[in-house]
Amino acid sequence: MPHDKKAFIFYILTSLVLWQFGISIRDLCIKPDMQLMSADNPFVSFVYLKNTGGAFSLFVNHSEFFAVFAIIALICILIYAYKKLEFNQKFKILTLVSLTAGILGNLIERLTNGYVIDFIKLNFINFAVFNFFDILISVSIILLFGYTVFEEIKKAHKGTV
Repeated sequence: MPHDKKAFIFYILTSLVLWQFGISIRDLCIKPDMQLMSADNPFVSFVYLKNTGGAFSLFVNHSEFFAVFAIIALICILIYAYKKLEFNQKFKILTLVSLTAGILGNLIERLTNGYVIDFIKLNFINFAVFNFFDILISVSIILLFGYTVFEEIKKAHKGTV
């Protein structure tokens, strides 16, 4: 039995909704008429790039490694969510939702295509092309790290009062 059944169900359903939203964004942005590269656009372009590696195209042609890593990560996150999430932990739930949807999105692309589709190119900086799921993963990891540090500081402060 989950620690908080309502929190776990909300986490699962919201993760699936966000994953589907990410698929819709990808499908919209990779349409040929959306793939615009223009010198007049200083902000962002939508392109189509197959990435068989990880972040910044590291470890190219090792999609299987990233798929296995993603499966392990998802299992760990699901177990944690099942055992530990409480419905009043809205920030933690939404952060785990974002992380789960991001991992799931890239994992399914790797399993079905053998690569992830990167499509967001920042025109104002020389940076790697990435996708919506990469954004979800990166932001979630930063937020979880910050949340963990904040909670540890709060615990340490309670111990000194």
